[in-house]
Amino acid sequence: MALERSPDVVYEVVDGGAILVDSEGVELITLNPVGTIVWEELDGARDAAGLAADLIGRFEGVTLAQLESDVAEFLAEISAAGLVRQR
Repeated sequence: MALERSPDVVYEVVDGGAILVDSEGVELITLNPVGTIVWEELDGARDAAGLAADLIGRFEGVTLAQLESDVAEFLAEISAAGLVRQR
């Protein structure tokens, strides 16, 4: 399932980490640098496996399987918070 950032979410990157605010201004989430990279890559064209495959070269010391798992978990969390939508 390919996901994209919800157009209702406002975000800004500060010092390598993104701060996300939902459309109602209720939910505020701060992402670490890795989460920010994944967030910025959410274009609706790839699922967790596709994102991990495209991003694996940017990280040292992590296997593709581990990155896929981490990305899938992250996407599930932000999806539950209503910050992304299925494309």
